[in-house]
Amino acid sequence: MNTLFNPLKIGTPNAGVRYFCSSRLSLAGHSKWANIKHKKAANDAAKAAASFRMSRQIQVMAKMGGADLAQNIQLANAIDKAKSMSIPKKVIESAIKRGTGELKSTEKMETVLYEGLAPGGVSVVIEAITDNKNRTIGYVRPCFNKFNLNMSPTLYQFERKGVILLDVGEKTSDDVFEEMLELGCEDINEIEHNDENELLSERKDGNLIELVTDPKDFGRIAKELKD
Repeated sequence: MNTLFNPLKIGTPNAGVRYFCSSRLSLAGHSKWANIKHKKAANDAAKAAASFRMSRQIQVMAKMGGADLAQNIQLANAIDKAKSMSIPKKVIESAIKRGTGELKSTEKMETVLYEGLAPGGVSVVIEAITDNKNRTIGYVRPCFNKFNLNMSPTLYQFERKGVILLDVGEKTSDDVFEEMLELGCEDINEIEHNDENELLSERKDGNLIELVTDPKDFGRIAKELKD
């Protein structure tokens, strides 16, 4: 009579029993390859998200100021940042074309403006470019409610200006005042060094000045300073 033996049977085998195979049970755990694979997937997802955000930013800058990099310094800066992030040239070019309307897009980008009055009589203006006004107001309204802001006309209290931050090294605002006025700047302010100022909290050397310009002169002045 033939007898069938289970080769995976756990226990003390009889002397006359010979198993087909014998091996250690595998224990649960994580292999080095699995860890590398998960880290790579996370890094790829982060890069894809950063590429999408940068592409959207380029599209918005192109829509706001056009594709002429000589006039649209914000677009030029966005493109430089995208290149430093190794975003493909084709992605950058497509984003610019979508922004200028040269390339048709299913997204309809439009500018929205929200005005409000905060406690203490502080006026607030929020400007955004969105492809869905209902979704955007869905983000803004809870913020207004959380900080007790009332939606109220306040735009009349503001003037639109261009602002450029310039590192002048060891010089002061007085040293460059006349030169900046000749460029067309309306006002020059020296930013004070202190720990509370986020712009200067990590800066060790060089003085930073704030240049205020007319919006129509912003691109020209920024380009001349960059060159």
